[in-house]
Amino acid sequence: MRPARPAVALLLLLVLTAGVLVVAASMGQSWINPFHPADATSAAIYWQLRLPRVLTAFAVGGLLSVAGAGFQVMLQNPLAEPYVLGVAGSAAAGAVGCAALFPNVAWAMPAGAFVGASLGIGIVGLFASLGPVRLLLAGVVLAAFWAAVLALLLSLLPARELGRAFGWMLGDLSASPLSPTLLLVVLGISVLGGLAVSTSLDRLLLGEKQARALGIPVRRLHLGLLLGASAMTAVAVTAAGTIGFVGLVIPHMMRMLIGPMHRLLIPAAALAGGVLLVTADTAARTVVAPAELPVGVLTAMIGVPVFLALLVQRR
Repeated sequence: MRPARPAVALLLLLVLTAGVLVVAASMGQSWINPFHPADATSAAIYWQLRLPRVLTAFAVGGLLSVAGAGFQVMLQNPLAEPYVLGVAGSAAAGAVGCAALFPNVAWAMPAGAFVGASLGIGIVGLFASLGPVRLLLAGVVLAAFWAAVLALLLSLLPARELGRAFGWMLGDLSASPLSPTLLLVVLGISVLGGLAVSTSLDRLLLGEKQARALGIPVRRLHLGLLLGASAMTAVAVTAAGTIGFVGLVIPHMMRMLIGPMHRLLIPAAALAGGVLLVTADTAARTVVAPAELPVGVLTAMIGVPVFLALLVQRR
């Protein structure tokens, strides 16, 4: 790959991101021109309803993608993704548990999701010293445990709350409890943090022994990746519920497009993950409007064929 190609790809991603954000915010039951809205009501709908939702979707998709890239290099496993260590499962269990305890409180589910995700991060942190392979196995077991807890809580949940709980578990960007500004700030900090350790991540790809020989504090780097990627997942789940697939596929696609160097991979993953989730959410709220489709289902329907095509092309 020529050196100019990754830079060109990243520039094209930036242009694509800007175009997708503008078009997605304009789409809905009626098209709104952001530069010349028809009236004050249309302008208010664009700036106060559609654009904040689009920015939320972009930030959540970017967080999941950057977290996925971090988990994959930390665990040395291309199948690792933000939910592999059970953080999303603990967040879902916390959300449903709070919904059962406080059925009439609007913020119970997002608050429970954050508490549950924080608990999941703490438990996973206890196994951080086991090494990548055992940590991955511990994550699989923890994910199964949280799935069992979630099933138990769903069986105890009042019937009137089941619809809201299932909607949140399939991804819900209609009423995020976190502001898009906060989410974008968290995404920016995450990207900058990844860029700060990008050289160390590149060396970690060579293996733990080689990374240590090159002066990389592997154990400290693993702990930082674990906490950072888990925190990104916790924020994304708190904001939008459980949305799978984005953090698994986008880092792969970006490696195929621009290569494995993390100084380019991390910002590219943030942009592409945001574009994917914005596209899926736009389809979710427009295809059967005024009803909405589960955005988590659409991310899989959009991404899986693209990912399989890339795998066949680059096999």
